[in-house]
Amino acid sequence: MIRKIFLFIVSFSFLAYINLSAQDENDSTKENWYDWNDNEWFEWEFHGKPFIEVNYGLGTPKHDKLISKFADVGLGEIKLGYASRDSYWEDDIIEFSEKYLFASRLASDLKSTSTTLGIMNSSLQRVGFAKRKGYGYRINTFRILPYHGEGFVWSRLDMKNYPAQFFYRTNPPMSLSDAIRDTDILNRFQDAVRFGTVFEGGVRFDLASFISLNAGFEAAVIFPRHMFWKQLGSMIIEEGAQGLLSRFIDEIADSSPYAAPIVNFLLKNGFSYAFYSLKKEKMNWPFETEAPLTYETFKIGVTFTF
Repeated sequence: MIRKIFLFIVSFSFLAYINLSAQDENDSTKENWYDWNDNEWFEWEFHGKPFIEVNYGLGTPKHDKLISKFADVGLGEIKLGYASRDSYWEDDIIEFSEKYLFASRLASDLKSTSTTLGIMNSSLQRVGFAKRKGYGYRINTFRILPYHGEGFVWSRLDMKNYPAQFFYRTNPPMSLSDAIRDTDILNRFQDAVRFGTVFEGGVRFDLASFISLNAGFEAAVIFPRHMFWKQLGSMIIEEGAQGLLSRFIDEIADSSPYAAPIVNFLLKNGFSYAFYSLKKEKMNWPFETEAPLTYETFKIGVTFTF
């Protein structure tokens, strides 16, 4: 317990020190190296052009402690939000930002109607809000926009069958104790609204000013319980690191604008996936917490901008 508190205090103090040190900079023309106000989570004004996006995808639910297997799921999703596009130092390099609300369903019956013995079917309804941003390339009216996004989500899981219904018919058969244990884990998510986080990395292709095609990968973490202080500590560490990456990438964009879209895509999504991987075992890593339910989904979609 002492080690956890120490880690939290050190992380918070380190980030606060960076912010205060940056604010003491005497050169008014030099940007702060890190400023919490520059972090996208603290800036929620909606501006830009409204858009509607629809997505379809294929996903895999998992839980680090489950012996039973989930059936793969299909995803149907709609997003409503606002998008902004700004020219950077070069006319053919742009900086973009999007903020949106979303609602989606991830269910076995959206992928296939067939059933496999020993595989659990499920349905997940969810709503949330998120942001995504990055740098992109403009070629006449065509744009290539690699992005990184993250958000918060509230989900409700509905299990269609449980291990206790088929444990003795699997190959090899599950023990009754394993079936009961898996059922107890699932009951921590079943028929209740659970809080979680989501990150997404992908590429958008603006075919014209009003229509875009998207392809992306999403990783969602659903908490069995919301442990506020541990989740806050974990988020401070993650968002603090992302904020430092943002400032570093801004420096790259200033000196080498054409490298910015690729560097931003690789660094921010790479860090998010690494942090997500750590949270598979401990939902509020690095704090000692239980394993969450996770969804990894590949999806494609179309966006209409007005």
